[in-house]
Amino acid sequence: MRRYGKPYRQNYNRMKKNHWHISFFFLFLLVFSCDDEKVGKLPPVEERVNDAVTSLKNELTGPANGWKLEYQPTNASGVFFVLLEFTDDEVVRIQSDLADNAGEFFDQTIPWRIDNAMGLELIFETYGIFHYLFEQDGATFGAEFEWSFMSKDGEDLIFKSISDFANDQTNIILKPASSGDENLFARDIARNLDEFSTISPKALESPKPKQQLYFEDADISIFWSLDPAKRMVESTLAGTGQDFDDPDFAATLLNHISGYKLQNGSMILLEPLEFVLNNRAYSVNEISFSEFSNNGPSLCSFFTNNGPLYEGQVNGLGKVAMIASLFDLEGTAFQPIAEFPYSVNAFFIFDETVTSLTEEGKILAEKFPNAAGFVFYYGFESDNQPANAVGLILSDGEGNSEIYAREFLPTTTVGNKINVVFTDSYYHSGTPAPGDEANLAEITDLLFEGGDVYASDFPVEGLMVFKLFNPCNLYEIFLVQ
Repeated sequence: MRRYGKPYRQNYNRMKKNHWHISFFFLFLLVFSCDDEKVGKLPPVEERVNDAVTSLKNELTGPANGWKLEYQPTNASGVFFVLLEFTDDEVVRIQSDLADNAGEFFDQTIPWRIDNAMGLELIFETYGIFHYLFEQDGATFGAEFEWSFMSKDGEDLIFKSISDFANDQTNIILKPASSGDENLFARDIARNLDEFSTISPKALESPKPKQQLYFEDADISIFWSLDPAKRMVESTLAGTGQDFDDPDFAATLLNHISGYKLQNGSMILLEPLEFVLNNRAYSVNEISFSEFSNNGPSLCSFFTNNGPLYEGQVNGLGKVAMIASLFDLEGTAFQPIAEFPYSVNAFFIFDETVTSLTEEGKILAEKFPNAAGFVFYYGFESDNQPANAVGLILSDGEGNSEIYAREFLPTTTVGNKINVVFTDSYYHSGTPAPGDEANLAEITDLLFEGGDVYASDFPVEGLMVFKLFNPCNLYEIFLVQ
């Protein structure tokens, strides 16, 4: 009897495999030859691509009044109102309500083109509003200046951001504009809201002005912060009356984040703010603004200039006054610590121009060129060091350091405000040089000019970092717990 062993099975499998390869090859030839006549009737690929590009160009340049767009870079962000007019010579006039860069993006004309890479792509070629928004948060915000064309829906053209992830894509819908759409712009509101940024901390971060909304009829306040570059608002606290440091101030925490848009003289929240305070329900959806001035309260106790004031109405709540605020809920965690002082590298002290005081020509570099660090004693418990003091860590460059500090009166954090009143007592772990006491007095008087500073949280992974902001001179100090 013939035996069929392993070598035979291997040869058989090999022949069988080759047989199928040959069969598929002839089947491919058969199909190709059958479709050859049909394929030959199709226009060349290049011609079809050119036709598609031309068709989209004609769509973009077609509407008599151009296109309108409510541009929402991400599903979580706010909305920017934009009008676009594409021309046959491949320039586009872009009008928007983004007030940043001194109104540069209100009205500009830049070149555009249609590419065909992974489909048809609309590309804005030189710097404009979409490039500016793309840059926010180190180009991680989610805006885009290159759009992928998806489809036409009725009269609308639908695009998607090329850089969007597949699971987080946002539609960019161009709708034919009408002759009166320019009247929808609320650029004055955008400008006025930006005024609040001028008195906000900005070192190592984009300004996010904090504001207090006081409703006179209801006698309540809402505290929130704006991110004008992203059109987002974060509400943190609602309370009775006007002053968060009032002993009778009753409050409720808010955990509300919403995008917003500006249109028809109003600021409209995409997600209405709803809360209960003292057993009464409140809702804020839209603020209709009326008058802007600089007659609001000053954030500095001795500063003569007043802050911004924006007056308006909220349906169901009546009059509202929006004023500048420095209340920061996370900043209330800046409290006395018995075990150790707060400290930071001396570089992280900034003036009103967001320049470190250790830079050449600045006061700290001139008075104490050997300053390596900054310390803030706050309720420190020690037998030989002060409980409350502000000072410097001085280094001799050889690994040796000394602490020189000036004491201030005992105080506590009220909300997130700390009142620093200096004494004429000084602490030095070594021996001060002639003139050091006067120099330290000059520096500490400058840093805490006016007496009140406001603490805010500065997120750093793995560290508890705060920032002290002085509203009288706009100086900022980072401190690590």
